[in-house]
Amino acid sequence: MLISSKSEYGLRALMDIALNNDDDKPVSRSGIAERQQIPLPYLTQVLRQLVNGGLLNSNRGPSGGYMLKIDPREISLLDVITILQGPVSPTTCAGVDSDSDCQRFDTCGLVGVWSQLKSANEDVLGSTSLKDILSGRGSVNNGHQAGNELNPDVKLDCIGIHCPMPIVKITEKMRKLDSGQILEVWADDEGAKADIPAWCMGTGNEFMGREEFGDQMKFLIRKLV
Repeated sequence: MLISSKSEYGLRALMDIALNNDDDKPVSRSGIAERQQIPLPYLTQVLRQLVNGGLLNSNRGPSGGYMLKIDPREISLLDVITILQGPVSPTTCAGVDSDSDCQRFDTCGLVGVWSQLKSANEDVLGSTSLKDILSGRGSVNNGHQAGNELNPDVKLDCIGIHCPMPIVKITEKMRKLDSGQILEVWADDEGAKADIPAWCMGTGNEFMGREEFGDQMKFLIRKLV
């Protein structure tokens, strides 16, 4: 699953509002745009969707702006992403609520994999709140710190491979590892940011963190099962 720029901007805007809502005063749209380096016209569309989605209140006028309508502990990343880009599904055929018209739906062996990946995405995003991110308790943040302290046992190069194929290669490689061993994965597909942590959550393995080096990313995964 690829997180859209709209979802990323929306999450950054919500974080900015939560951090700058001093004395319960609305946070201005221009202030958010300046601090987060988001084009104002695009930010306007994103904020409007978040208001319509029930996550923000907006006040007009010279001293107007935006405030959270819901406590940050009650806003999950899944809520935000669903409002801004729709279901977190790797394919149209994933999940029991699929509306796919694929003629191979009933016989394709990949449907189960995509459905598991969809569920894993929903589990990770649904269990991570805006408050968790603001407090530094998001799984990526904690794993990033841990990842700097440990050395991998095996490395896997997925550079140039588009999601969800890195997940297939990770699955194959993890089968050959012993419990407790660490796999280092290199990828450059943006979808890997969400898909790899979600895969770890769905399979019971430990996602230890991600580091970014320009367009390339390094992930660390510990085999637990």
